[in-house]
Amino acid sequence: MAKQITNTKIMMHLIPIVGIIMCFGTISLAIIAITNYLLKKKLIQSGHLDSESQKLITQNFAGMKFDNLKWGLILLFAGIGLVIIDFLPIEAIHNMHLPIGIELIFVSLGFLIYFFYMKNNDKN
Repeated sequence: MAKQITNTKIMMHLIPIVGIIMCFGTISLAIIAITNYLLKKKLIQSGHLDSESQKLITQNFAGMKFDNLKWGLILLFAGIGLVIIDFLPIEAIHNMHLPIGIELIFVSLGFLIYFFYMKNNDKN
């Protein structure tokens, strides 16, 4: 019983910290992606690039075409995992291994669906 109380106290302190890190991390990644896009767009429009550099930048843009799909699938399945965890009885949540396992399974399922979609897309 004492171990469960300790785990609950640790989780109560850990959840806000992880939430704050995730919020600031998401905001900073979004800002980095937007500024990189704007910089590459200005470089291409300015015409100060040789043909080899321009090919590399346009190939990068083509590779980013399905990047949003990947993160959308991962976040979708992560959300589904969290919803399923919410339906678990409170005794199962105190175990701490079961919710983490469910969340990891759903996130990896999102990765696998993206992987197989891209594998089929490359064949076509």
